[in-house]
Amino acid sequence: MSRTADVVIIGGGIQGASIAYHLTQRGHRHVVILEKETLASGCSGRTGGMIRQHYSSDLVTEIARQGRDFFATFDEVVGGHSGWVQCGLVYMVTEKDREALHHNVALGQRHGVPTGLVDAEEARRRLPGLNTEGAVALALEQNTGYGDGYGSTVAFTLRARHGRPTTLQHTPATGIETDHCPLAGVITPTERIPTRTVVNAAGPWADRVGRMVGLELPLKLELIEEAVIRVQAPDTYPIDTPSVYDFVNGLSFRPEGTGHTVVAEGSSYFKGALDADGYPTQPSDRYIEDVSMRLARAMPRLADGTPRGGWAGLLEGTPDFHPVLGAAPGLEGMILCYGFSGHGFKEAPVTGRLIAELILDGRPSLDITPLSYERFAAGRLLRSLYKDDPIMA
Repeated sequence: MSRTADVVIIGGGIQGASIAYHLTQRGHRHVVILEKETLASGCSGRTGGMIRQHYSSDLVTEIARQGRDFFATFDEVVGGHSGWVQCGLVYMVTEKDREALHHNVALGQRHGVPTGLVDAEEARRRLPGLNTEGAVALALEQNTGYGDGYGSTVAFTLRARHGRPTTLQHTPATGIETDHCPLAGVITPTERIPTRTVVNAAGPWADRVGRMVGLELPLKLELIEEAVIRVQAPDTYPIDTPSVYDFVNGLSFRPEGTGHTVVAEGSSYFKGALDADGYPTQPSDRYIEDVSMRLARAMPRLADGTPRGGWAGLLEGTPDFHPVLGAAPGLEGMILCYGFSGHGFKEAPVTGRLIAELILDGRPSLDITPLSYERFAAGRLLRSLYKDDPIMA
């Protein structure tokens, strides 16, 4: 089959799908997504799904705020099933992270996020049974929620109302023709697709795609494990009850499904080498045991919950745990959108729009310069204010 494309997006996760959606919504019809497996088969389909707005920098806070607002109307505007549930989010920290919590709450308020410091009594009122012992500062983000990474990815690709992108699953990019710049095309196992614009949204494979054009992209893979714990009535965890980021006990958790299930996330015990083409997809027994004990301390009334397995997925981390957005230096037509370090799902509705604007308008509606590839060499890294959790960003 002979085809051409205005834009080829390498990666069929939530980022690639969102970029394609926003391009087609603007009337850009000849958009091709190349996915080496199936849609959302990588990080996007293995996310815990929390959608928060609590960040340390202005740009990422604004991206997260706009992303949350998009998810709140996703099913109506896009269609499909995003899995959006608004439940709120409680943060609990120890003394070493008090300043970070205060800073991020104030930053969120300046961006219009309905968040504020609360006392332990208010936190327990919002989330009955929460153990606040050891917390020296707490905050509540009222309109936070969670969603479904797989459903959102598929919806973005199928529900564009002004022309869908061409989605080629089981079709990896095996090469990129630069033709001494600008780009000339993308090679797959079955065809050559002429194009002048390529987006590297390949997630944990982004560094491999970068090497196709001689670009070294810093990327470190980590394993994120999620445990599902079923809680029997009467000690249920209703789906509209706040999620928790608990720095006292070292985990985060949220309600799920019928309200009888908790999805808990803590530190992985996996220490082996990770490869984007082969990694554990189930949490270890040791992890499930550990996170169950942590959950029992954080919410004693859920201590009798029964583990029901879970899943594991990759976190594609950059040196500062922030994504890379923007044009690749010295490669006309190559756009980078990778390295979301665990934040990609919640940010995707906005980062996808920003990349679409960059392609169509020459500049996005938000200044994404702080997230440029060049920041690494220039030493302009973005940092989380949380002492031991750079992923909090």
